[in-house]
This record gives sequence, C-alpha cells and structure tokens, in this order.
Amino acid sequence: AGNLINVPYEAESFACLDKKEWSPLKARVETYKGLIFANWDENAIDLDTYLGEAKFYMDHMLDRTEAGTEVIPGIQKWVIPCNWKFAAEQFCSDMYHAGTTSHLSGIIAGLPEDLELADLAPPKFGKQYRASWGGHGSGFYIGDPNLMLATMGPKVTSYLTEGPAAEKAAERLGSIERGTKIMVEHMTV
Repeated sequence: AGNLINVPYEAESFACLDKKEWSPLKARVETYKGLIFANWDENAIDLDTYLGEAKFYMDHMLDRTEAGTEVIPGIQKWVIPCNWKFAAEQFCSDMYHAGTTSHLSGIIAGLPEDLELADLAPPKFGKQYRASWGGHGSGFYIGDPNLMLATMGPKVTSYLTEGPAAEKAAERLGSIERGTKIMVEHMTV
C-alpha cells in the first residue's frame, strides 16, 4: 500500500486535509504452504496460531510433495444467496448430497469415457473435522476412490492413491492413510 498523494480539488475543497491520515491500511501478509493470507487487523494473532490444528488437514492437500503447492492461474468466485452460517457449515461438512442430488450432473459430465455411473458406488466411509475455534472444518472419504474416479479420472486417482507418488506422500505426511487413503477432501478455513 502506498500513501495518499493527491485529491482532486484539494486546494479548493480540502485545504485542511492531512493526506498522511488518509493513506490506505496496510494488510499483514503471511503464507502457508503456498497459500497467501492477508489480514487488515494489526492486532490479530499470527497466521500459524490462527490455523492451529487445521494445518494437519490442509497439509494433506498442500504438502504431498517436497515441490509444494503450484498456483494455477484463474479465479473461482461464487455468489450464494444465503447468510454466512449456511456456507460455513456446508463447505466444511456436507458431502452427503454431492453424489446423490445437486452435484450428480457434474459428476456424470466428468466421468471418463470408459466409466458408467452405474459402475460407481458412492463412498460410505469418511471423517469430519471441526476446530474447537476459528471456524475451520474439513470432511473427506477414506479408502474408496469411486468419487475421485468419477471427478478426476483413473490417471489422477491412480497417481494419488498408488505407486511412487502416493508412497512418497504417505512418507511425507506420516501415514499410509494420509498419503493414499484420504479421498476427495474439502475444507473451510
């Protein structure tokens, strides 16, 4: 952020304006595993403390290899006609309806050519996490790659669940389950 250096008609209309007092706020910027966070509150706790136990779940997505996280250009935006509580609850915990109702058409559209929806059974086993404070939450399926197959295809699913890349991820993340068995994670931070 810079400083306010000019105001139209300053001499005529704002002769007493102290531009130093009207400079933009400076955001505190911190990073975690390739993600960039900014905070306008200079008195807020540091990012590492704020993320707390959520880092364990973020690392499953962001720290599978020593290469780290790659930023892919583009913007994703949503406008959801609801209050903030609906989005916070749904984004960190609701996987039930994804394969059965509202997202089924997207799953069907993304199916690889050699797969039929009838060949895929929805995953049944998973876990959910909710932080004791901070609003963080996550959900994921365990050990059943069907939804991943339907949305990412066999090559990506294989890469993430078996072979050298999955083995390295398991070693890096500290367990076979974390490296090869956690499927289709979503999270709210």
